[in-house]
Amino acid sequence: MPFILAEDAALKTLLSGMTVIDEKAGGSSTPRAVQVWYGTPDIELREQKFPFITIDLMDIRLAPERQMSGVIYDRDKAGTVVANNTNVYGYEYPVTYDLVYQVTSYARHPRHDRSLIQQLMQVKFPSKYGKLGIVSDSGVETTYRHMFLDEFLKRDTVEEGRRLLRNIFLVRVVSELTHYDANAAKKKVAAVEFNTITTHIPSGKLPI
Repeated sequence: MPFILAEDAALKTLLSGMTVIDEKAGGSSTPRAVQVWYGTPDIELREQKFPFITIDLMDIRLAPERQMSGVIYDRDKAGTVVANNTNVYGYEYPVTYDLVYQVTSYARHPRHDRSLIQQLMQVKFPSKYGKLGIVSDSGVETTYRHMFLDEFLKRDTVEEGRRLLRNIFLVRVVSELTHYDANAAKKKVAAVEFNTITTHIPSGKLPI
């Protein structure tokens, strides 16, 4: 998957599967799934159910302090094909970038809010010890990128008498643009397709 799109998908995969607990009278509890959406959802138009998490790409920064020069030789085209012993590929070192994401959690209940903070801060984004797994196009290997929690902001509000508990995590992912991605981006566009996936479309709405 191309540069940026691969990180988007990997971050959403990392955040998927989280749950919070609904405590009921009598001491019983029921797990509630936490949905994960891109901040500007496009095809992911959905009914707003709390709690949920959004992902927004905030910045793409060159990282010259990590840049290297020279030629790399490998057998799988930087993970884009299945490796073999008959072909060796040579290419220049990729251009280094940092991708800055804003991950925002939304909740109505304080216990849900605290549970999200705990899971995101200690499990998903453990300070400078985070990592993001990027699966190769061939699906045979996973490359892990360093991921840093640069800032945490608490931004609770009250809207029309209802509280909205909101937490903002600014996350930096170490990434790179390979020459394969750059060459693919320069290819002439043959066709443009909009909203080919028709899941999660509310009733009464049609794909564009």
